[in-house]
Amino acid sequence: MTQDRLLSRQRGVTIWLVLIILILAAVIGAGGWWGWQEYQRLQSDKAGFAEQLQTLTSQMASQRSDVQGALAAFEKKQAELASQQIKDRTALTDIKTGGQRLWLINESRALASLASQRLLLTQDAIAARRLLEAADNILARIDDPSVLSARQALAVDMDKLSRASKVDVQGMVLQLGALRQTVVELAVPVEEAPPEKNRPEVNQPWWQDVLDRMPVNVRHHEGRVPLPLTAEQASLVRLTLDGSLQQAQLALMQGRGEAYRQALDNAQATLKEWFRKDDPRAAHMAEVLNDMGGKQVAYALPEIGAGLQAIEALKRKEGGA
Repeated sequence: MTQDRLLSRQRGVTIWLVLIILILAAVIGAGGWWGWQEYQRLQSDKAGFAEQLQTLTSQMASQRSDVQGALAAFEKKQAELASQQIKDRTALTDIKTGGQRLWLINESRALASLASQRLLLTQDAIAARRLLEAADNILARIDDPSVLSARQALAVDMDKLSRASKVDVQGMVLQLGALRQTVVELAVPVEEAPPEKNRPEVNQPWWQDVLDRMPVNVRHHEGRVPLPLTAEQASLVRLTLDGSLQQAQLALMQGRGEAYRQALDNAQATLKEWFRKDDPRAAHMAEVLNDMGGKQVAYALPEIGAGLQAIEALKRKEGGA
C-alpha cells in the first residue's frame, strides 16, 4: 500500500510537472509571438523614421540651397549697387570737373542743327533764328573764352536771318497750292457740236438757212480767243498751268527768286492765252499771280551753317565724338 501510494504520488507530481511545463511552454510561446510582433512593429517604425529623416534631410538641403542662392543674389545685387554708386560718383565728379561743358556743347549743337533743318524744310527764318538764339544762350553758360568763336559764328547766322526778306514763304507756298487745286475748275474753250436743224424757219432768208447748216459756231469774246480745244488738249493746257505753279512752289522753297518769277510769268501767259477771261476764277487767279510776282524772294532763304560748324569744332576740341 505504501508503495502504491508512493507511485501514485509520483505519478501526480509528474502530471503536475508536465502541466507546469506545458503552461510554461505556452507562456513562453505567447511571449515569443508577442515579442516577434513587437519586433516587426519596431522595424516598421524604424523604417518610417528613417524615411522621415531622409525627407527632412532632403528638405533641409533644398532650403539650404535656396538660402545660399538668395544670399548669392543679394550679394550680387549689393555689388551692383556699389558699382552703380561708384559710377554715379564718377559721373558727378566728371560733371563738376568738365563733363557739364560737353553736355552744354552737345545741346547747343543739336539746336543749331535743328535750326538749319527748320530753315530748309519749312522756310521759317524766324523759327530758325529763335533756335540759334537758344543755342547761343546755352553756350553763354560756359564761362570760357574758347566758346567765343562759336558764339560769334552763331551771331553771323542770326544776322543773316534778321536781314532776310520778311516774306512769308510758307504762306506763299500754301497759296500756290490752293491755286493748283482750282486749275481743274477753270473754263477752257472746247469743241462743241453744231446745233442740228432739220428744216429751216419759214420767215428766215435763204442765206441764213445756209449758215445754219454749215459746221460753224459763232461766239463773241473780248480780245484774242484761242480756237476750241479737244478734251485731250484742254487737259494738256491744265497740266501746263499746274506744272508752272508747281515750279514756282519749288523755286520759292529753294529761295531762287529768278526761277520763281519765271514760273509765275509762264503761268500768267498760259492763263491769259488759253483760259476764258469771262471766268471769274481765272480772273481771280490772274490777280493773285500778279500780286505774288511783285514780292522779292531772293533773300528769303539765306545760307546758314557757320555756327553749327564752329560748335562741332569746339566739340572735337573737348574730346567728344
